[in-house]
Amino acid sequence: MTKKDAICDAALELFAHKGIQATTTREIAERAGAAEGTLYRHFDGKDDLAEWLYNRCATQLHNRLTERSGDADTPDERLVALIRGVFDFFSDQPTSCTYLLSARSNNGHQKHRGALPPPMRLFVTTLEEGMEEGTFRPAAPSLAAGWILSMVQRTVLFLKSDHLAMKRQDAVDQTIEAALRLVRD
Repeated sequence: MTKKDAICDAALELFAHKGIQATTTREIAERAGAAEGTLYRHFDGKDDLAEWLYNRCATQLHNRLTERSGDADTPDERLVALIRGVFDFFSDQPTSCTYLLSARSNNGHQKHRGALPPPMRLFVTTLEEGMEEGTFRPAAPSLAAGWILSMVQRTVLFLKSDHLAMKRQDAVDQTIEAALRLVRD
């Protein structure tokens, strides 16, 4: 592992659990086992590192969702594959997901304000396609995508905290059923 990798891993962990503003470059360097100046050899500062990590995590999620939904023939199938892909990403990369959610909700990245991150665009495009075909009811695609992703995020939080007395697969299936009821005519 390179020093840059160690810095990125340390920053991701700290940003996800403490937040960007509450994390210092000194903490990142200490956790990475590097000198604080090493961070500045790779990034212009903490905000640049936070932006780079956000883009990396969003790209990883986008790639996972694209891979999962690539074989889907209909908007229904694609939406189900996208939802399952998000659940899988949450399971496989919980720190990356925590960071994506916290950075987005706290407007941690100025460049992303008002823009849909790539993973969200996949949901919006799928919903638009379903609306054009008449499979999904007319609605604001970004809003409907937000509702669906909020359901998924809340279900993940419930599963993590053991607030659900059910198996993960049952919770995933029920969330998918609710999402489909939300968008179907």
